[in-house]
Amino acid sequence: MLIFDRENWPKHRPWAYTATLVASAAIVWYGFYGFLGHQGQWHRPGGSSPPGFTFGILGGLIILFEMLLVPRKYLWRGRRLGRTKHWMTAHLWLGLIVLILLLLHGDFHFSPSRSTLAAVLMWLLVAVFVSGVWGAVVQTVLPRLLLGRVPAETIYSQIDHVIDQYRDEAERLVKATCGPGDSARPGENGAENSPTQEYQLVGTMRRVGNVQGKVLRTETAAVWVPGSEPLLAFHTQYIDPYLSAGSRRGLELESPRKAAALFDGLKLRLRSEAFPIVDRLAEICDQKRQLDLQASLHRWLFTWLAVHLGLSSALVVLMFAHVFLAMKHL
Repeated sequence: MLIFDRENWPKHRPWAYTATLVASAAIVWYGFYGFLGHQGQWHRPGGSSPPGFTFGILGGLIILFEMLLVPRKYLWRGRRLGRTKHWMTAHLWLGLIVLILLLLHGDFHFSPSRSTLAAVLMWLLVAVFVSGVWGAVVQTVLPRLLLGRVPAETIYSQIDHVIDQYRDEAERLVKATCGPGDSARPGENGAENSPTQEYQLVGTMRRVGNVQGKVLRTETAAVWVPGSEPLLAFHTQYIDPYLSAGSRRGLELESPRKAAALFDGLKLRLRSEAFPIVDRLAEICDQKRQLDLQASLHRWLFTWLAVHLGLSSALVVLMFAHVFLAMKHL
């Protein structure tokens, strides 16, 4: 997690200092109060003691504020409530503060033998914190991973549509290259060279977070090349099933190493004029692999979000149950 790098640390520094100050003050008060009235012997303050009660109130309020990040991101996006990245920074450091406050409030009570509800709350609190830290790491690393390994990245919801376009492109290239067959000669029976299929050279700058890179797409022209039947057979056996497979596993072109060997072997059976088309088809398959990786990474991210949000929601519900039971016994 790159919180402490040169670019990110300035915006995290005030929150880090605040979290350190609050945590230190809470620990000092907790420790000092444990000596009061016990003739120099230290006893753990309970949740109903002044520091324990204060930590519980503050921790509960922070948890409720932390939950506001969900409507802030998805329901209140158009409102002037501060930038989402500032909310995320606060969410991260307040999560650390609330962990310390509520561990002190709960007297580090993880055993269900004394109170099942209190123990479940403590374990849920730790699980929420750990899942939150994991999510922060993933959201920091994921953009760099996508930029480095998925230069063909697109909008997640458009992945299937883009792959369909690749499939159509591959089919057009193969048909244009294979032409009407070896029996025809250029200029006979309408067997003229196919119209040029051009692809512009694009030099787009992509910026993901603080990472910037350039994506290039090569230019390819497809013309009829006699003796290209192996290309048609290869497309039918390998390329079209792979581009039609979604994220299904076990196909040869899924492996970059196997794909490179297969495409190299295909070139040995074709004339050199067809090599640019073979290279473009190999590039299309590589882009399919990249998009499959992007889809897989996003599924992991969405799974983490569902787990983190589910644990957080359970924590809030049980927290209210804990408050209700505590108030009954006052």
